[in-house]
Amino acid sequence: MANWHFWGEKEFSDVYENIYIRSVMEDWYNIVFEFVKQINSVKKDKKILLDVGCGEGHTTKQILDRINGSYECDLLEPNQNALSTAEAFLTPENNIGKIYPRSLGTFKPDRKYDIIFTSHTNYYWALNQKDYDRQLQKLIELLDKNGKLIILTLPENSDHYQIMLREIYPKFNYAEHIINFYKKIGLNVEVEKLKMKMFIGDILSTDKFFDLKIFYRFIHNTDSFPNDKESVDFLKKIQKCQKNNYLDFKDYLIVVSK
Repeated sequence: MANWHFWGEKEFSDVYENIYIRSVMEDWYNIVFEFVKQINSVKKDKKILLDVGCGEGHTTKQILDRINGSYECDLLEPNQNALSTAEAFLTPENNIGKIYPRSLGTFKPDRKYDIIFTSHTNYYWALNQKDYDRQLQKLIELLDKNGKLIILTLPENSDHYQIMLREIYPKFNYAEHIINFYKKIGLNVEVEKLKMKMFIGDILSTDKFFDLKIFYRFIHNTDSFPNDKESVDFLKKIQKCQKNNYLDFKDYLIVVSK
């Protein structure tokens, strides 16, 4: 289980600004629209949703703003500061239900869900594969009849993993493990293969290391800067993977149903 080093956003704002400027917004909103399509396909008078790892609620709001019909969304987030921000951010315009300041492992809700969704949080669920698989099973057990589990995460061939200098996330975090786990226990699994490009043309067009080192921090999930040798090695990996000044993180949207 990796620790997310960048809460709160204010302390590491250079990391956040760097990554959001780089991401292609059209790619990201196409991902949001896929989330929404899957949620809207569930026909209920009132949908009961759970966002696992809502953070400060930005992705949550992008999704909830586009849901058709009546819904109520519970929030699960272990970081109290982030959760408080999400609550304040979401409640004026969105129908927020219960708020849980805890991890998936300690989560004990008093109801089932029509939709459970999560975006790039699976890296933080468990320290080992046995416990990780236990969390995957738990998510299915939290679904109501005809419910859907929607997980956005990276496949093994994502440029995010390819440019790392060292393995940060164990392979059981990869999309392929999640897909295989649910298929083996006989569940229906659909996979939408989506693009998530990052512009790195600025890094490639200068011999200065400032932006490169900030990008390194995001990719390696660390609050420490690389030394100059690590920076050069990181740059070489970026140069090898990039196409036309972009990296592609190749997001997979995994949709699981009983």
